[in-house]
Amino acid sequence: MRVTVALGEPFWRQVNAREVALELPAGATVGLLLDALARSYPELKQALQDEDLPTAVFLGDQLAGPASPLGEGDRPTLLWALAGG
Repeated sequence: MRVTVALGEPFWRQVNAREVALELPAGATVGLLLDALARSYPELKQALQDEDLPTAVFLGDQLAGPASPLGEGDRPTLLWALAGG
């Protein structure tokens, strides 16, 4: 199945694209998506694994966890989960 990932700051700057398309197996999850991003775009690997700045994935307006299922044509958004004040 094909998904298109919208990349927020700073991810899009690392790959010089605001979105990327990936082919994933049917039944893929957000966790598999993150693994596929790290393999397909090595420049993202360190940022995706940085525990000090955790990665957030949204499906629509809902925060998705690693076990969240993905469907054909989904458009997950990848952001750093930061709190401000």
